[in-house]
Amino acid sequence: MCVSSTIKSLGSPGAKFCFYLPSAPIIPENWHHGAPDAVSQIIETNGNHWRKILTIMAKITAPDDNWKIYRDTQLLKRDEQILIDNLKLSSHAEWHFIVGGVSQKQLESETNEQAFSTLDNAGKLLSDGSQIFKVPYLDYRQYPNKLIKLTREQLSQSL
Repeated sequence: MCVSSTIKSLGSPGAKFCFYLPSAPIIPENWHHGAPDAVSQIIETNGNHWRKILTIMAKITAPDDNWKIYRDTQLLKRDEQILIDNLKLSSHAEWHFIVGGVSQKQLESETNEQAFSTLDNAGKLLSDGSQIFKVPYLDYRQYPNKLIKLTREQLSQSL
């Protein structure tokens, strides 16, 4: 049995990386972000779309190049949180990833005073030069490995 997708938050409430998304996955009953198989449960329940989202998150936040192991064993347990359909930035997160146009529009009042600069030639990856990124939707067509690498470089320069 599965819970509806009315959930507003996934992952660790005190996470340092927060991803803002417009819609939630279907969450299995009794799911908890700290469970050893938490990510695989979401992928099994929701399929390839959420596998891509969680994979891109892991590629961005993994401490090294072992993103697959990180995704399957650590993602959402301590350092990442997903906020769904949010109108405010997390007060706990150090890094904010506002994902896609819908979330960027929803959080406009939170970010309208920051000056964002484009980090890539296509204008898909924006940063306020500090802790907030406006990023494409977490899908490989919109957020390819080249942009993921650029995002990681920006994070490493600021850490």
